[in-house]
Amino acid sequence: METALLQKRLLNACRMICMLLGLVWMTSCEKMMEGETYRVYDDKMLDELMEEYQLTTFLSIVEKAGFTGTIHAYGAYTLFVPTNEAIDAYCQRIGKSNADALTKEEAEDIVKYHLIRTTREQNGEETLGSDSLTTSDFVDGRLAFPNFAKKYLTSKNEDGKTYRINRQANIIEGGKDIKGANGHLQIIDNVLTPPENNIAKTIRQLPDADYSLMKEIFERSGMAESLSVEEEDNWFTFFIQDNKAFEDAGIHSIADLLEELKESTPAIQDEDTLLYNYIGYHSVHSLMYITDLLSISSLQTLIPKQVLTFKRNLDVILLNELIQGQMYEPGIPLDRTSDYSDLSCANGVIHKIDGNIQIKNRTAYRIYWDIAEQPEIIALKDFRKQGTNVNFSPGDLSEITWGGKAPGDINYYCGGISTVLDEKFQYAYGDYLRFNLYSLTTSWMEMITPVLVEGKYKVWVCYRRELELNLKTVFKQEGYDDQVLPYVINLSEYMPNPTTNGESVIEIEGWKQYNAKKYNSVVCSRLLGIIDVQTTGRHTLRFEPTTGGRGQQAGSWDMIHFIPIEEDQLWPKVDLKGNWIGQEVPDCQIYPESQCETEGEE
Repeated sequence: METALLQKRLLNACRMICMLLGLVWMTSCEKMMEGETYRVYDDKMLDELMEEYQLTTFLSIVEKAGFTGTIHAYGAYTLFVPTNEAIDAYCQRIGKSNADALTKEEAEDIVKYHLIRTTREQNGEETLGSDSLTTSDFVDGRLAFPNFAKKYLTSKNEDGKTYRINRQANIIEGGKDIKGANGHLQIIDNVLTPPENNIAKTIRQLPDADYSLMKEIFERSGMAESLSVEEEDNWFTFFIQDNKAFEDAGIHSIADLLEELKESTPAIQDEDTLLYNYIGYHSVHSLMYITDLLSISSLQTLIPKQVLTFKRNLDVILLNELIQGQMYEPGIPLDRTSDYSDLSCANGVIHKIDGNIQIKNRTAYRIYWDIAEQPEIIALKDFRKQGTNVNFSPGDLSEITWGGKAPGDINYYCGGISTVLDEKFQYAYGDYLRFNLYSLTTSWMEMITPVLVEGKYKVWVCYRRELELNLKTVFKQEGYDDQVLPYVINLSEYMPNPTTNGESVIEIEGWKQYNAKKYNSVVCSRLLGIIDVQTTGRHTLRFEPTTGGRGQQAGSWDMIHFIPIEEDQLWPKVDLKGNWIGQEVPDCQIYPESQCETEGEE
């Protein structure tokens, strides 16, 4: 403590010297002390702000913990400071007469839990950020950066004015966003403490009135020991569902659940294994608050090769929504308003969901994916309205990323669906994405796929032929080696005529007509290769130009098809409205429709 006070006095002396020399225009002066760089500002540092606001008790804890030099140094800090009265009450709760009775270790733990330093990732290394956190940065969920104890604090704006931190303390009136030279103070009415219970203990303490069946299944599953582990950097996220969620799924007892599980996963009939898998499927081995789930597409559960998928629909998070062609399974919403969502535990976090999730035995199923169906594009007011033309820069789309020396924009365009056929404009739904892949500009692009059921698929890209681009494709799935697809295709080649050449012949050569209405040589679909999907979930396709590229000329992409290898690759095709069209449908009935010839007409 004496060293810290000496440093502080020296720094104040430095400031006085600067002023005496007439350098009042300078914002700071620096001095190297014991290997640290200290910058003294005309504005007050965090410890000086605590003195000004008479937060003397916490300041004494900071000094005992040896953190005075830290919060008096240059940096970008956010410090949650309990009032003197809050600390006195805390000391009484833990059996201490006052803050002076705290040990140095106890003081360190308190300060580390209340102090956050803003850092940024730059070139693979952690660097100090320029701005500390203010309440304008707070979201309902975890804060953007961990504290010095390597834990995340949570915040919630309950009434538009009051900010509740960690479900334990409120920022007091007049104590918000107090700016210092090296960060901000947030004055709170209670001491923040780490969660005492791990996930297993928290589940066991859930109220029986709402969670009796979940608790019973949890105890029978044998997963409690795994979810009791408390180790540094070993985190879990667990999804709970209440009795109503079970009842809505027709499950009123463990016997009902076992009957359902035996039917949905017929390869497994052992009841202990089924319950173990059921609870394991509700848990992932990582720390995922709502803030994180808003930007994730899938997570591996504790059960090998079984994933949970996540889709954001505005502010709603849906688990396991499944759209496979014309088959649809609604997603299970995460209850963001529940007291049991974003509930921090000693070894992770818990969320409540409004439905039942379980492993299901599914077979590979064809996907005709319109790549314009990106969350941010779907959210456009004029999505799929004629004339909509919107550019997206790198970072604007959550499920498409791209980069390179000078990455350009992705353009979404909708030309509408005309009643008169334009042979060269046969995009499904009348819209497409336009972008430039070029070694000197955008040299790579990655797209998160729709949910793909485990199995092997042929992958086809559907686009309009334009200038030269040799394209390489890589399929990526977490936990497995990347799969480099075998065909490097040139997107400037013209589509061969399936009528004169034969559809089966051009298929062997890696071509197919995907549009249902009429062949045109610039409306193309090329085979990229076969992918082996090891786990049901959302994965990644990466595209790279292999030589040169289009320069400044963008290309127009419509769809990507994933078709199980043993299924017909040519049919059904797709009409302008996105409908699947079978081989038996006559051309006159495919949009835009025409007068069909009646039997006997010439």
